[in-house]
Parts: sequence; structure tokens; C-alpha cells
Amino acid sequence: MNPLKLSAQFAAYVWYTEVRRGTSTPDEALRFAGRNWTTFLPAAHQGWGKLLMRVAGPGRAERGRQRRQMREVGGMTQVG
Repeated sequence: MNPLKLSAQFAAYVWYTEVRRGTSTPDEALRFAGRNWTTFLPAAHQGWGKLLMRVAGPGRAERGRQRRQMREVGGMTQVG
């Protein structure tokens, strides 16, 4: 996905949840962001999009779990 588009969608999602506070569901906010992200392009930043992609990237949780298991198997009980 394009980082600029992801950043614009995130901005649309956050805006919608703030404006419709208490009356919207996450699914409604996602639909709004998917339909209206182009309106939020002026507020988007490519760096934020890259950060969001890195944080939500596939396998992130799995890699952390594997590192913990490797430390435990290797005799190290330190978690971090």
C-alpha cells in the first residue's frame, strides 16, 4: 500500500472517530476512511504512513514470540 494513502486513511479514520465520538463503530469509521481518504490527503504525511506500515506489518508479533522462545531455550530467562 502507498504510505501517503495509508496516512490519509488514518487521518480520515481519526477525524471520523473524533467527530462521531460515542456514536460510531470502528467498522463505520473504516468505511468512512476507505471512501473519503482523498479529502484528507493535505493532512497526510508519507513518513506517518511508513511508520504505520512498519508497526502493522505482517509477522511482527510472531517475530517477538520467536525471540522470547529462543532466549528461554538458550538458558536465558530474561524477557524484553
